[in-house]
Amino acid sequence: MKRRDALKTLMIASGGVITLPAWAHAWKADEMLRMNTAFTDYEISIISSIVDTILPSNGEIGGLSVGVDKFLVGLISHCYEKEFRGNIRANLHELDSAAKETVGKSFPNCEQETQEELLLAMSTGDDEDDEDFFNFMKRQTIRGFETSEEVMVNYHGWVLMPGFYDGNVDMETN
Repeated sequence: MKRRDALKTLMIASGGVITLPAWAHAWKADEMLRMNTAFTDYEISIISSIVDTILPSNGEIGGLSVGVDKFLVGLISHCYEKEFRGNIRANLHELDSAAKETVGKSFPNCEQETQEELLLAMSTGDDEDDEDFFNFMKRQTIRGFETSEEVMVNYHGWVLMPGFYDGNVDMETN
């Protein structure tokens, strides 16, 4: 009797695997990011602006070009507790409010220099939460950049498996 149950389960699972490509063929990474995140699209744009401010593109490579913003969204959404995510979201909105009060624009729409000034003001202010937010975002942005595939392979010369295996080597015998 248990064999029949096992065969039934196997057939149902096989059917699921066969039909998966039919309804998942149009999935895109950006859509998956939005589905699995604790952030709104606007909050993600603020995070992207922070990444671009901390690690701007030098014409070839930058924080956004290697996907550090997506790394941060995934990291905070999936690796930190709800209370911490709430604090990050509150700090993002606080940063955006400060930009609107200072220059009348939202943080993502501010000039690079203004974004830098606003972030530095958070890092040197009296509020410990703001300083912690700035330090966290800076550390994790640099971590995401340094551990990205493009930086690890092209800059640091990292190889997944050092050395190579050749199973067909001629040997001299005595």
